[in-house]
Amino acid sequence: MILAAAAVCMTATAAFALSGAGHATEPVRAATIDLGRGRALHVVSIDMAGGRVEIDSAGADARYGTVDTFGSLVRGSGALAAINGCFFDLNTGRLVGHIWHNGEQRVRGAFSAALAVRRDNTAVIAPVRDLGDPRDYRVIIACVDILIRNGEILVKSKEDLVRNGHNPSRRNDIYKPARWSAVGLDRGGQVYLLASSGSMTLYEFTRQVRARTAVTDLLGLDGGASSGLFANGLFLATPGRPVPSIIVARPAGAGPVALRR
Repeated sequence: MILAAAAVCMTATAAFALSGAGHATEPVRAATIDLGRGRALHVVSIDMAGGRVEIDSAGADARYGTVDTFGSLVRGSGALAAINGCFFDLNTGRLVGHIWHNGEQRVRGAFSAALAVRRDNTAVIAPVRDLGDPRDYRVIIACVDILIRNGEILVKSKEDLVRNGHNPSRRNDIYKPARWSAVGLDRGGQVYLLASSGSMTLYEFTRQVRARTAVTDLLGLDGGASSGLFANGLFLATPGRPVPSIIVARPAGAGPVALRR
C-alpha cells in the first residue's frame, strides 16, 4: 500500500537519486519516481559519510524465527529508514537468509549474496564467499541475487535466476510481475533502499533502478506482499503480511537494536 503522503517527496527531492553528486545535508532522503501506468519507484538514500547513520538488521526476535508487523519492527528498532529483509518460510515465519551480527551468525540461510557493513561504517554488496572473516563486519545481511554489480545488470532472464539456484513453484514464483524491494550502493558509498509500486517483472524493476538512479550495486530482497519501505516518519510501502526482518538505518551510537530473545 502506498500512502498519499509519499507523493510530496517526488518533485522536490528526486534529483538526488538521478545525479548521485555530492552528499545531502540530511542523512536520509526520500523520493518517488513516477514510471507511468500506475507504477512508481520509491528511493531512499542514506548518507554514510561522517558516521551519523548506521545500517543494521532487526528481527521480531534475536534469531529471526518469528514474524511481526512491519510497523512494529520499524518502531522497535528506532529506524530513520527501513526496508523489509529477505525471504522467509511462510509456514514457520523463519528467515531463510544468512544474518551475522558482530561476527556471530544468527541465521544460517540458503543464499550467497549479501549487504555487509564494515566496522568503519562502509558498505559492500558481494558474494558471501568474497567477504572474508565475518568478524570484520558489524552486520552481514544475505539474501537472493546481486541484480547489479559495478553498474552491470546481472539478472536479465529467468535462466540467470535458475543458474543462481532458484526453483520456482506455484506458491513462490518470483518471475511473475509483482512489487519488488532491494538495497543498493552508489560509487560514493551511499546506501539506497528501493521499493516499487504497481506491477512489474524483476527485470523491469532492475532496469528502472539502473536507468533512473545512481545505484551501481543492487541486492534483491523479498517482494510482493512482503515489500515495505519507511523513511523520515512516512510509510512509503506497507507489506500485506507480517515479516521476520527489516534492514534499518539508525542514528550512529544508538546502541544495539532491541531484539526479543
